[in-house]
Amino acid sequence: MRFVFILWTFIVLVSGDIVTRHTNIKCEINDKSLAEVKVCRLKVLGRGKIGANIHLKILRLPIKTVKIEYSVWKKLSGYHPFLFNITTDLCHYMKHPNPSNVFFYFYRALTPFINVNHTCPINVSMVRNSHDVILKDFVLDDKMFSIFTGLKGSFMFLIKLIANGGLGATINSYLDINVENPH
Repeated sequence: MRFVFILWTFIVLVSGDIVTRHTNIKCEINDKSLAEVKVCRLKVLGRGKIGANIHLKILRLPIKTVKIEYSVWKKLSGYHPFLFNITTDLCHYMKHPNPSNVFFYFYRALTPFINVNHTCPINVSMVRNSHDVILKDFVLDDKMFSIFTGLKGSFMFLIKLIANGGLGATINSYLDINVENPH
């Protein structure tokens, strides 16, 4: 175990500076009776800081099952599958978080910026926007990608939200990693 930690630390130090930035975000509602997009945009928060903002208004409750299919695509001549394509049962994950699941690291990165924090079923509530999905000012942290040595290029995270057995929404988040290092 100690050797793995030392090796991992060496790889991070040798890999050099990782520079990441959001370049675009697109949201599409596939089931218009389920939800609508209120906000889907990038916002400049400061010098070199770009935050992603998404507000999906939920129109039809209850939601009994939620699955998230997420994949990484790399831009070569068009976008091509890269690294992984995984589907996670969000309802199960929220009850039983598992650090050995890849989704754990994505969810942990989003947690300070997103309001999705409860299990299923999602029922009717009198509180306004209580069940809407809101991601506010999510900034990519360069450390998120430090374990991947030599990672460089333009990438797309494709996220599909599957609610009650049907495709509800698709989110495409575009980012650059080490494309132009300002140092």
